[in-house]
Amino acid sequence: MNKIKSVFLNALALCLIANAAFAQKQNEKRSVLDQQYEVQYIGVGQDGTKVFTVTTNAKDATEGVEMAKRDAVAACLFRGIAASGNTKATPAIVSYAKAEENIAFFEGFLALPTKKAPGGQYHRFINKTGNPQSVKSGKEYNISVDVQVLYDELVKYMQEKGYAENIKNTEAGKYAKPILMVVPSDVYCNEMGYVQKWKDENGREQTITDYDIFGREDSRDLRLVIASLNEIFNSKGIETQSLEFLLKSMKQEQQENALIGDDYGLDGNVMESPIDRIKRTANVDFLVDLDFEVMEKGTGRYISINMRAVDVSANAREIAHAHGDGKPSNSATINSLLEEAVLNHMDMFCKKLQDEFLNMSKNGRQITVKIKKTDNSEYDLLRTMFMFEGEQTALGDIIYYWLQDNTVDNNPTRIISPNVLTFNQVMIPLTKVGRRNAVQRVDSQSYLQGLQSYLRNNFNVESTIYMRGPSEAWLIL
Repeated sequence: MNKIKSVFLNALALCLIANAAFAQKQNEKRSVLDQQYEVQYIGVGQDGTKVFTVTTNAKDATEGVEMAKRDAVAACLFRGIAASGNTKATPAIVSYAKAEENIAFFEGFLALPTKKAPGGQYHRFINKTGNPQSVKSGKEYNISVDVQVLYDELVKYMQEKGYAENIKNTEAGKYAKPILMVVPSDVYCNEMGYVQKWKDENGREQTITDYDIFGREDSRDLRLVIASLNEIFNSKGIETQSLEFLLKSMKQEQQENALIGDDYGLDGNVMESPIDRIKRTANVDFLVDLDFEVMEKGTGRYISINMRAVDVSANAREIAHAHGDGKPSNSATINSLLEEAVLNHMDMFCKKLQDEFLNMSKNGRQITVKIKKTDNSEYDLLRTMFMFEGEQTALGDIIYYWLQDNTVDNNPTRIISPNVLTFNQVMIPLTKVGRRNAVQRVDSQSYLQGLQSYLRNNFNVESTIYMRGPSEAWLIL
Protein backbone atom coordinates (compact mmCIF):
# COMPACT_ATOMS: atom_id res chain seq x y z
CA MET A 1 0.00 0.00 0.00
CA ASN A 2 2.84 2.38 0.95
CA LYS A 3 4.55 1.55 -2.32
CA ILE A 4 1.42 2.47 -4.31
CA LYS A 5 1.06 5.71 -2.35
CA SER A 6 4.69 6.60 -3.01
CA VAL A 7 4.30 5.97 -6.74
CA PHE A 8 1.15 8.12 -6.80
CA LEU A 9 2.84 11.04 -5.02
CA ASN A 10 5.83 10.89 -7.34
CA ALA A 11 3.55 10.90 -10.36
CA LEU A 12 1.61 13.86 -8.97
CA ALA A 13 4.83 15.81 -8.39
CA LEU A 14 5.98 15.11 -11.93
CA CYS A 15 2.63 16.34 -13.25
CA LEU A 16 2.86 19.57 -11.26
CA ILE A 17 6.39 20.21 -12.48
CA ALA A 18 5.35 19.46 -16.04
CA ASN A 19 2.32 21.77 -15.74
CA ALA A 20 4.48 24.59 -14.36
CA ALA A 21 7.00 24.12 -17.17
CA PHE A 22 4.17 23.97 -19.70
CA ALA A 23 2.64 27.17 -18.29
CA GLN A 24 6.00 28.90 -18.45
CA LYS A 25 6.54 27.83 -22.06
CA GLN A 26 2.99 28.86 -22.91
CA ASN A 27 3.69 32.32 -21.48
CA GLU A 28 6.87 32.49 -23.54
CA LYS A 29 4.86 31.63 -26.66
CA ARG A 30 2.15 34.20 -25.95
CA SER A 31 1.93 37.35 -28.01
CA VAL A 32 3.52 40.39 -26.40
CA LEU A 33 -0.05 41.69 -26.00
CA ASP A 34 -1.06 38.74 -23.83
CA GLN A 35 1.98 38.30 -21.62
CA GLN A 36 1.24 37.80 -17.92
CA TYR A 37 3.22 40.11 -15.66
CA GLU A 38 2.83 41.84 -12.30
CA VAL A 39 3.45 45.58 -12.39
CA GLN A 40 2.53 48.01 -9.60
CA TYR A 41 2.59 51.76 -10.23
CA ILE A 42 4.47 53.70 -7.54
CA GLY A 43 4.38 57.28 -8.79
CA VAL A 44 6.05 60.02 -10.80
CA GLY A 45 9.83 60.16 -10.74
CA GLN A 46 11.92 62.79 -12.46
CA ASP A 47 10.12 65.00 -14.98
CA GLY A 48 8.67 62.81 -17.67
CA THR A 49 9.21 59.49 -15.88
CA LYS A 50 7.05 56.99 -14.05
CA VAL A 51 8.20 54.46 -11.46
CA PHE A 52 6.93 50.89 -11.12
CA THR A 53 7.58 47.88 -8.93
CA VAL A 54 7.75 44.81 -11.15
CA THR A 55 7.64 41.22 -9.89
CA THR A 56 8.58 38.28 -12.11
CA ASN A 57 10.07 34.76 -12.11
CA ALA A 58 13.28 33.91 -13.93
CA LYS A 59 16.04 31.31 -14.06
CA ASP A 60 18.57 33.81 -12.69
CA ALA A 61 18.48 37.30 -11.18
CA THR A 62 20.04 39.06 -14.18
CA GLU A 63 17.42 37.64 -16.52
CA GLY A 64 14.68 38.63 -14.06
CA VAL A 65 15.79 42.25 -13.95
CA GLU A 66 15.82 42.43 -17.74
CA MET A 67 12.32 40.93 -17.86
CA ALA A 68 11.18 43.50 -15.29
CA LYS A 69 12.41 46.34 -17.52
CA ARG A 70 10.58 44.87 -20.50
CA ASP A 71 7.39 44.35 -18.47
CA ALA A 72 7.38 47.94 -17.14
CA VAL A 73 7.56 49.32 -20.69
CA ALA A 74 4.92 46.84 -21.90
CA ALA A 75 2.58 47.94 -19.10
CA CYS A 76 2.88 51.58 -20.19
CA LEU A 77 2.26 50.62 -23.80
CA PHE A 78 -0.67 48.22 -23.54
CA ARG A 79 -2.12 48.26 -20.03
CA GLY A 80 -2.05 51.88 -18.89
CA ILE A 81 -1.99 53.01 -15.26
CA ALA A 82 -4.97 52.70 -12.94
CA ALA A 83 -6.26 55.74 -11.05
CA SER A 84 -4.67 56.39 -7.65
CA GLY A 85 -6.59 58.39 -5.05
CA ASN A 86 -7.63 61.55 -6.85
CA THR A 87 -5.20 61.14 -9.74
CA LYS A 88 -6.83 60.27 -13.03
CA ALA A 89 -6.00 57.01 -14.71
CA THR A 90 -3.39 57.17 -17.47
CA PRO A 91 -4.59 55.34 -20.58
CA ALA A 92 -2.48 52.84 -22.49
CA ILE A 93 -0.15 54.56 -24.91
CA VAL A 94 -1.05 52.17 -27.73
CA SER A 95 -4.51 50.76 -28.34
CA TYR A 96 -4.90 46.99 -28.53
CA ALA A 97 -6.16 47.22 -32.10
CA LYS A 98 -3.19 49.32 -33.20
CA ALA A 99 -0.75 46.97 -31.48
CA GLU A 100 -2.38 43.90 -33.00
CA GLU A 101 -2.14 45.43 -36.47
CA ASN A 102 1.60 45.98 -35.94
CA ILE A 103 2.43 42.95 -33.84
CA ALA A 104 5.72 42.27 -35.62
CA PHE A 105 7.04 45.71 -34.65
CA PHE A 106 6.11 45.32 -30.98
CA GLU A 107 7.49 41.78 -30.76
CA GLY A 108 10.81 43.14 -31.99
CA PHE A 109 10.59 46.25 -29.80
CA LEU A 110 10.03 44.17 -26.64
CA ALA A 111 12.33 41.25 -27.49
CA LEU A 112 14.56 40.18 -24.59
CA PRO A 113 18.32 40.06 -25.24
CA THR A 114 19.94 36.70 -25.99
CA LYS A 115 23.48 35.48 -26.60
CA LYS A 116 22.92 36.03 -30.31
CA ALA A 117 20.89 39.27 -30.28
CA PRO A 118 21.00 42.48 -28.18
CA GLY A 119 17.23 42.66 -27.66
CA GLY A 120 14.61 45.23 -28.58
CA GLN A 121 14.60 49.01 -28.29
CA TYR A 122 12.60 49.02 -25.05
CA HIS A 123 15.83 49.38 -23.06
CA ARG A 124 16.24 52.92 -24.48
CA PHE A 125 13.33 54.00 -22.33
CA ILE A 126 14.58 52.66 -19.00
CA ASN A 127 16.15 55.41 -16.91
CA LYS A 128 17.30 53.26 -13.99
CA THR A 129 16.37 50.39 -11.72
CA GLY A 130 16.53 49.91 -7.97
CA ASN A 131 18.27 47.10 -6.12
CA PRO A 132 16.44 43.87 -7.02
CA GLN A 133 15.03 41.69 -4.26
CA SER A 134 15.26 38.01 -5.16
CA VAL A 135 14.06 34.83 -3.45
CA LYS A 136 14.99 31.42 -4.84
CA SER A 137 12.09 29.00 -5.22
CA GLY A 138 13.14 25.66 -6.63
CA LYS A 139 15.09 26.26 -9.80
CA GLU A 140 13.79 29.79 -10.30
CA TYR A 141 14.15 33.18 -8.67
CA ASN A 142 11.25 35.42 -7.71
CA ILE A 143 12.49 38.92 -8.58
CA SER A 144 11.04 42.24 -7.38
CA VAL A 145 12.62 45.47 -8.61
CA ASP A 146 11.73 49.16 -8.99
CA VAL A 147 11.95 50.36 -12.58
CA GLN A 148 11.87 53.98 -13.76
CA VAL A 149 10.50 54.42 -17.28
CA LEU A 150 11.23 57.45 -19.47
CA TYR A 151 7.51 57.75 -20.01
CA ASP A 152 7.24 61.01 -21.97
CA GLU A 153 10.04 59.91 -24.31
CA LEU A 154 8.26 56.59 -24.84
CA VAL A 155 5.03 58.41 -25.70
CA LYS A 156 6.83 60.74 -28.10
CA TYR A 157 8.62 57.82 -29.80
CA MET A 158 5.37 55.92 -30.33
CA GLN A 159 3.68 59.06 -31.64
CA GLU A 160 6.50 59.61 -34.13
CA LYS A 161 6.13 55.99 -35.27
CA GLY A 162 2.41 56.55 -35.74
CA TYR A 163 1.34 53.99 -33.12
CA ALA A 164 0.10 56.45 -30.44
CA GLU A 165 -2.25 59.41 -30.62
CA ASN A 166 -1.33 62.85 -29.30
CA ILE A 167 -3.22 62.45 -26.03
CA LYS A 168 -2.37 65.13 -23.48
CA ASN A 169 -3.45 62.94 -20.58
CA THR A 170 -0.49 60.65 -21.18
CA GLU A 171 2.01 63.39 -20.37
CA ALA A 172 3.61 62.90 -16.97
CA GLY A 173 3.74 66.65 -16.43
CA LYS A 174 -0.05 66.77 -16.10
CA TYR A 175 0.01 64.93 -12.78
CA ALA A 176 0.65 66.51 -9.40
CA LYS A 177 3.98 66.03 -7.65
CA PRO A 178 5.04 66.75 -4.09
CA ILE A 179 6.18 70.33 -3.57
CA LEU A 180 8.55 71.44 -0.83
CA MET A 181 10.38 74.51 0.35
CA VAL A 182 13.79 74.60 2.03
CA VAL A 183 13.96 77.08 4.93
CA PRO A 184 16.88 77.79 7.28
CA SER A 185 16.31 76.39 10.77
CA ASP A 186 15.88 78.57 13.83
CA VAL A 187 19.19 77.22 15.17
CA TYR A 188 21.02 78.31 12.00
CA CYS A 189 19.37 81.74 11.98
CA ASN A 190 20.18 82.34 15.64
CA GLU A 191 23.84 81.41 15.12
CA MET A 192 24.09 83.69 12.08
CA GLY A 193 22.27 86.55 13.79
CA TYR A 194 19.30 86.37 11.41
CA VAL A 195 16.83 87.50 14.07
CA GLN A 196 14.70 90.45 15.10
CA LYS A 197 14.52 91.55 18.72
CA TRP A 198 12.01 93.70 20.58
CA LYS A 199 10.67 94.23 24.07
CA ASP A 200 7.18 93.10 24.96
CA GLU A 201 4.71 95.00 27.13
CA ASN A 202 6.41 93.58 30.25
CA GLY A 203 9.83 94.81 29.19
CA ARG A 204 11.15 91.33 28.37
CA GLU A 205 13.30 90.99 25.27
CA GLN A 206 11.79 88.72 22.63
CA THR A 207 13.51 87.18 19.61
CA ILE A 208 11.98 86.02 16.36
CA THR A 209 13.63 84.53 13.27
CA ASP A 210 14.15 86.95 10.39
CA TYR A 211 14.00 85.23 6.99
CA ASP A 212 14.44 88.46 5.02
CA ILE A 213 18.17 87.85 4.73
CA PHE A 214 18.96 87.08 1.13
CA GLY A 215 20.24 90.55 0.35
CA ARG A 216 22.95 90.27 3.00
CA GLU A 217 26.53 89.51 2.02
CA ASP A 218 26.88 86.75 4.63
CA SER A 219 23.88 84.84 3.20
CA ARG A 220 25.79 83.79 0.07
CA ASP A 221 26.55 80.26 1.32
CA LEU A 222 22.93 79.82 2.41
CA ARG A 223 21.67 80.83 -1.04
CA LEU A 224 24.06 78.40 -2.75
CA VAL A 225 23.18 75.51 -0.43
CA ILE A 226 19.42 76.04 -0.84
CA ALA A 227 19.78 76.33 -4.62
CA SER A 228 21.84 73.12 -4.73
CA LEU A 229 19.35 71.24 -2.54
CA ASN A 230 16.49 72.42 -4.75
CA GLU A 231 18.35 71.08 -7.79
CA ILE A 232 18.86 67.70 -6.10
CA PHE A 233 15.19 67.49 -5.10
CA ASN A 234 14.11 68.39 -8.64
CA SER A 235 16.30 65.60 -10.02
CA LYS A 236 14.44 63.19 -7.70
CA GLY A 237 11.03 64.16 -9.06
CA ILE A 238 10.10 66.61 -6.28
CA GLU A 239 9.16 70.18 -7.13
CA THR A 240 10.48 73.07 -5.05
CA GLN A 241 9.44 76.61 -4.27
CA SER A 242 12.09 79.25 -3.69
CA LEU A 243 12.01 80.85 -0.23
CA GLU A 244 13.90 83.86 -1.57
CA PHE A 245 11.35 84.61 -4.28
CA LEU A 246 8.43 83.92 -1.96
CA LEU A 247 9.78 86.51 0.47
CA LYS A 248 10.02 89.04 -2.35
CA SER A 249 6.39 88.37 -3.19
CA MET A 250 5.32 88.69 0.44
CA LYS A 251 6.88 92.15 0.64
CA GLN A 252 4.16 93.33 -1.73
CA GLU A 253 1.52 92.51 0.87
CA GLN A 254 1.90 95.83 2.70
CA GLN A 255 0.22 96.12 6.08
CA GLU A 256 -1.47 92.75 5.58
CA ASN A 257 -2.31 92.11 9.22
CA ALA A 258 -3.72 95.60 9.72
CA LEU A 259 -5.92 95.19 6.65
CA ILE A 260 -7.19 91.87 7.98
CA GLY A 261 -8.23 93.63 11.16
CA ASP A 262 -10.09 96.32 9.18
CA ASP A 263 -11.80 93.86 6.84
CA TYR A 264 -13.08 91.62 9.60
CA GLY A 265 -13.86 94.28 12.19
CA LEU A 266 -11.30 92.86 14.60
CA ASP A 267 -10.05 94.81 17.60
CA GLY A 268 -6.30 95.14 17.01
CA ASN A 269 -3.93 93.53 14.53
CA VAL A 270 -3.38 89.85 13.86
CA MET A 271 -0.07 88.64 15.28
CA GLU A 272 1.74 86.24 12.98
CA SER A 273 5.30 84.91 13.01
CA PRO A 274 7.40 84.89 9.80
CA ILE A 275 7.21 81.10 9.53
CA ASP A 276 3.41 81.27 9.94
CA ARG A 277 3.25 83.76 7.05
CA ILE A 278 5.47 81.50 4.95
CA LYS A 279 3.28 78.46 5.69
CA ARG A 280 0.14 80.40 4.90
CA THR A 281 1.47 81.93 1.68
CA ALA A 282 3.48 79.04 0.22
CA ASN A 283 1.45 76.35 -1.51
CA VAL A 284 3.73 73.46 -0.54
CA ASP A 285 3.31 69.99 0.92
CA PHE A 286 6.49 69.88 2.99
CA LEU A 287 8.96 72.26 4.60
CA VAL A 288 12.59 71.15 4.83
CA ASP A 289 14.16 72.67 7.94
CA LEU A 290 17.85 73.16 7.11
CA ASP A 291 20.81 73.55 9.45
CA PHE A 292 24.32 73.43 8.01
CA GLU A 293 27.83 74.68 8.65
CA VAL A 294 30.85 75.06 6.39
CA MET A 295 33.66 73.46 8.43
CA GLU A 296 37.44 73.58 8.02
CA LYS A 297 39.83 70.70 8.46
CA GLY A 298 43.47 71.41 7.76
CA THR A 299 43.52 73.37 4.54
CA GLY A 300 40.27 71.86 3.28
CA ARG A 301 36.58 72.66 3.76
CA TYR A 302 33.57 70.40 4.16
CA ILE A 303 29.87 70.79 4.91
CA SER A 304 28.09 69.36 7.93
CA ILE A 305 24.35 69.26 7.26
CA ASN A 306 21.22 68.43 9.26
CA MET A 307 17.76 68.65 7.73
CA ARG A 308 14.28 67.40 8.47
CA ALA A 309 11.12 67.48 6.40
CA VAL A 310 7.82 68.27 8.11
CA ASP A 311 4.21 68.36 7.01
CA VAL A 312 2.95 71.94 6.70
CA SER A 313 -0.02 71.08 8.91
CA ALA A 314 -0.25 72.71 12.32
CA ASN A 315 1.39 69.85 14.18
CA ALA A 316 4.49 69.97 11.91
CA ARG A 317 4.77 66.18 11.89
CA GLU A 318 8.25 65.03 10.89
CA ILE A 319 8.35 63.01 7.67
CA ALA A 320 12.07 62.49 7.03
CA HIS A 321 15.40 63.34 8.65
CA ALA A 322 18.98 63.29 7.33
CA HIS A 323 22.34 64.46 8.59
CA GLY A 324 25.92 63.93 7.49
CA ASP A 325 29.39 65.34 6.89
CA GLY A 326 31.17 65.61 3.58
CA LYS A 327 34.82 64.91 2.88
CA PRO A 328 37.28 67.84 3.17
CA SER A 329 38.42 69.42 -0.08
CA ASN A 330 40.79 72.23 -0.98
CA SER A 331 39.11 73.20 -4.23
CA ALA A 332 35.52 71.88 -4.31
CA THR A 333 32.64 74.33 -4.70
CA ILE A 334 29.81 74.67 -2.20
CA ASN A 335 27.64 72.60 -4.55
CA SER A 336 30.15 69.76 -4.61
CA LEU A 337 30.67 69.90 -0.84
CA LEU A 338 26.92 69.72 -0.31
CA GLU A 339 26.47 66.77 -2.65
CA GLU A 340 29.25 64.97 -0.80
CA ALA A 341 27.49 65.58 2.53
CA VAL A 342 24.02 64.40 1.44
CA LEU A 343 24.88 61.85 -1.25
CA ASN A 344 24.18 58.78 0.87
CA HIS A 345 20.96 60.15 2.38
CA MET A 346 18.92 61.73 -0.40
CA ASP A 347 17.45 58.59 -1.95
CA MET A 348 15.87 57.46 1.32
CA PHE A 349 14.95 61.03 2.31
CA CYS A 350 13.13 61.59 -0.99
CA LYS A 351 11.51 58.15 -0.90
CA LYS A 352 9.94 58.98 2.46
CA LEU A 353 8.57 62.21 1.00
CA GLN A 354 7.21 60.39 -2.05
CA ASP A 355 5.63 57.72 0.17
CA GLU A 356 3.96 60.35 2.34
CA PHE A 357 2.72 62.21 -0.74
CA LEU A 358 1.25 59.01 -2.17
CA ASN A 359 -0.43 58.36 1.17
CA MET A 360 -1.97 61.86 1.05
CA SER A 361 -3.05 61.20 -2.55
CA LYS A 362 -4.92 58.13 -1.38
CA ASN A 363 -6.21 59.18 2.05
CA GLY A 364 -6.38 62.96 1.73
CA ARG A 365 -4.72 65.89 3.50
CA GLN A 366 -5.98 66.72 6.98
CA ILE A 367 -7.19 70.25 7.67
CA THR A 368 -9.43 72.03 10.19
CA VAL A 369 -12.48 74.02 9.09
CA LYS A 370 -14.20 76.52 11.38
CA ILE A 371 -17.52 78.19 10.64
CA LYS A 372 -17.88 81.49 12.49
CA LYS A 373 -20.30 84.42 12.48
CA THR A 374 -19.99 88.13 13.04
CA ASP A 375 -21.87 89.98 15.77
CA ASN A 376 -24.45 91.29 13.33
CA SER A 377 -24.87 88.05 11.36
CA GLU A 378 -28.46 86.99 10.79
CA TYR A 379 -27.56 83.30 10.91
CA ASP A 380 -27.62 80.89 13.82
CA LEU A 381 -25.90 77.60 13.14
CA LEU A 382 -28.37 75.64 15.27
CA ARG A 383 -31.62 77.52 14.66
CA THR A 384 -31.48 78.95 11.14
CA MET A 385 -33.37 76.46 8.96
CA PHE A 386 -33.43 75.86 5.20
CA MET A 387 -35.23 73.38 3.01
CA PHE A 388 -32.68 70.64 2.29
CA GLU A 389 -33.50 67.40 0.47
CA GLY A 390 -37.20 67.85 1.22
CA GLU A 391 -36.84 68.64 4.94
CA GLN A 392 -36.27 71.71 7.11
CA THR A 393 -32.63 71.38 8.16
CA ALA A 394 -30.38 73.47 10.41
CA LEU A 395 -27.63 75.44 8.67
CA GLY A 396 -24.95 73.70 10.75
CA ASP A 397 -26.20 70.29 9.60
CA ILE A 398 -26.27 71.37 5.94
CA ILE A 399 -22.63 72.42 6.21
CA TYR A 400 -21.79 69.12 7.89
CA TYR A 401 -23.45 67.14 5.10
CA TRP A 402 -21.51 69.09 2.44
CA LEU A 403 -18.24 68.29 4.19
CA GLN A 404 -19.20 64.63 4.43
CA ASP A 405 -19.88 64.54 0.69
CA ASN A 406 -16.65 66.34 -0.20
CA THR A 407 -14.01 64.61 1.92
CA VAL A 408 -12.01 61.50 1.13
CA ASP A 409 -13.26 59.47 4.09
CA ASN A 410 -16.72 61.16 4.40
CA ASN A 411 -16.21 61.35 8.16
CA PRO A 412 -15.10 64.74 9.58
CA THR A 413 -15.61 65.22 13.31
CA ARG A 414 -17.47 68.29 14.56
CA ILE A 415 -17.88 70.43 17.65
CA ILE A 416 -20.97 72.63 17.40
CA SER A 417 -22.22 75.67 19.28
CA PRO A 418 -24.59 78.50 18.31
CA ASN A 419 -21.71 80.74 17.20
CA VAL A 420 -18.82 78.46 16.15
CA LEU A 421 -18.82 75.17 14.28
CA THR A 422 -15.46 73.36 14.30
CA PHE A 423 -14.65 70.44 12.01
CA ASN A 424 -11.50 68.45 12.72
CA GLN A 425 -9.93 65.66 10.68
CA VAL A 426 -11.34 67.04 7.44
CA MET A 427 -9.55 64.90 4.87
CA ILE A 428 -9.59 66.92 1.66
CA PRO A 429 -8.50 65.48 -1.71
CA LEU A 430 -5.01 66.39 -2.84
CA THR A 431 -6.06 67.11 -6.42
CA LYS A 432 -9.18 67.65 -8.46
CA VAL A 433 -10.04 67.58 -12.15
CA GLY A 434 -10.70 71.11 -13.34
CA ARG A 435 -11.53 72.69 -16.66
CA ARG A 436 -10.48 70.77 -19.76
CA ASN A 437 -9.66 67.75 -17.56
CA ALA A 438 -6.59 69.45 -16.09
CA VAL A 439 -5.41 67.97 -12.79
CA GLN A 440 -5.31 70.79 -10.23
CA ARG A 441 -3.99 70.90 -6.68
CA VAL A 442 -6.44 71.50 -3.84
CA ASP A 443 -5.44 73.62 -0.86
CA SER A 444 -7.59 74.51 2.13
CA GLN A 445 -8.64 77.85 0.61
CA SER A 446 -9.77 76.46 -2.75
CA TYR A 447 -11.51 73.62 -0.90
CA LEU A 448 -13.47 76.03 1.29
CA GLN A 449 -14.38 78.12 -1.74
CA GLY A 450 -16.45 75.13 -2.84
CA LEU A 451 -18.49 75.31 0.38
CA GLN A 452 -18.75 79.08 0.06
CA SER A 453 -20.19 78.80 -3.48
CA TYR A 454 -22.54 76.01 -2.40
CA LEU A 455 -24.06 78.10 0.41
CA ARG A 456 -24.35 81.20 -1.79
CA ASN A 457 -25.89 79.46 -4.81
CA ASN A 458 -28.32 77.21 -2.94
CA PHE A 459 -29.29 79.18 0.17
CA ASN A 460 -28.23 82.77 -0.59
CA VAL A 461 -25.84 82.70 2.39
CA GLU A 462 -22.94 85.12 1.95
CA SER A 463 -19.60 84.46 3.66
CA THR A 464 -15.93 85.39 3.75
CA ILE A 465 -12.92 83.06 3.88
CA TYR A 466 -10.02 83.73 6.22
CA MET A 467 -6.90 81.56 6.05
CA ARG A 468 -5.45 81.06 9.51
CA GLY A 469 -2.74 78.81 8.09
CA PRO A 470 -2.16 76.12 5.46
CA SER A 471 -4.15 73.59 7.47
CA GLU A 472 -6.89 75.77 9.00
CA ALA A 473 -9.48 77.88 7.23
CA TRP A 474 -12.41 79.89 8.58
CA LEU A 475 -15.69 80.59 6.82
CA ILE A 476 -17.18 83.70 8.43
CA LEU A 477 -20.93 84.22 7.93
